[in-house]
Amino acid sequence: MKEGEFPDGEALPPVLFYWRTKTAESFDERARSEVASFVAGISATMPEWRAVIRGDAAAAIGIVIGRRIPERIGLRVDLSMTVLLACALFDPAAAMVLSHTLARMPIETRERTRLSASWSMHEIWLGSRRAGARVPKTPPRLTGGGS
Repeated sequence: MKEGEFPDGEALPPVLFYWRTKTAESFDERARSEVASFVAGISATMPEWRAVIRGDAAAAIGIVIGRRIPERIGLRVDLSMTVLLACALFDPAAAMVLSHTLARMPIETRERTRLSASWSMHEIWLGSRRAGARVPKTPPRLTGGGS
């Protein structure tokens, strides 16, 4: 099995790579919808995964927290980080965990730093919205553009 493929050789959906390729500010409505649809299409029997599929941010955090950082990223990591991503789009705690986990992943250093910083900024933006502070209508953009 090559990276980017299921065991049967079928290509993995690109949405599984968003958490490690797209900055927080690059998620428009189409990309958010794509992530939500993918997560909603996951079938699970384990209660914690069922909670994640329903959008439970604490359950998504629980799936990622405490796990050892892998030497290489595979399907299991992509799947757990994608469900965390789905929650991080709307939940500051999930955005914080995504940022901190990204900062330790086996991704090229510059890219890892860029992605982690974007989710850290997104966490702050989400938190300020929840606190009722006056906030802009869109999340802050980091300099250098998003992918």
